[in-house]
Amino acid sequence: MVQRPKNSLLASIPDTEWIEVQKLCEFVKLPLGCVLYEPRGPFDYVYFPETAIISNVAPLKADKTAETSTTGREGMINIGAIMGDDQSMHRAVVQVSGDSIRIAFQDFQELQARLPVFRRKLNAYSRAFLAQVMQSVACNASHTLLQRCARWLLKSHDRVDGDELRLTQQFLAEMLVVSRVAVNAELQKFQQLQVLTYSRGIITVLDRKLLERTSCECYRAVRREYDRLLPGSFTK
Repeated sequence: MVQRPKNSLLASIPDTEWIEVQKLCEFVKLPLGCVLYEPRGPFDYVYFPETAIISNVAPLKADKTAETSTTGREGMINIGAIMGDDQSMHRAVVQVSGDSIRIAFQDFQELQARLPVFRRKLNAYSRAFLAQVMQSVACNASHTLLQRCARWLLKSHDRVDGDELRLTQQFLAEMLVVSRVAVNAELQKFQQLQVLTYSRGIITVLDRKLLERTSCECYRAVRREYDRLLPGSFTK
């Protein structure tokens, strides 16, 4: 029996293709804060997270960053590789430490050239990923911090087993491009509503349905695209 990967994008291809992909895979652990790519920098590997979560961020002036997308076990880093590009547009930083599969860039190019289902799934993922990026632009320009914070927590919750998110307030503030004080105020609101608890860098989601109602429509719009293009990407 073929052992299936935890990454749902790789798990969606047939056994015959996964056997070929698996031969070229390396299983690695990604520590919190590890930078996989820098903007306009070359990369040697593409990553398919299994339990790790990776944020794509755009560095701004004054040492600030803005998150453009989040990737977990539903996808891969870096989608530019699907189009044959070996340079990253954004910084890719590990948001939640964990396991990942990685494949050398040249091997990845060879695999997608000869495995038709793998190539088709990668193209579908590219469309879903771009929908996430475009929706993030609209969200950051239009919605309140409370709504954006709820959306960010939901998309992180989608990508982990259980209800615990190991996230510091500082990291969350950097992703939302606000101060740590502002993030703390929003988390306190969520705690008062019994949506979650927060202690020592661990956020525990207590009421996901209320968190979804608090979030803006951007979360649901992106989920619909993933569910349409890549059914089964998320189980929550």
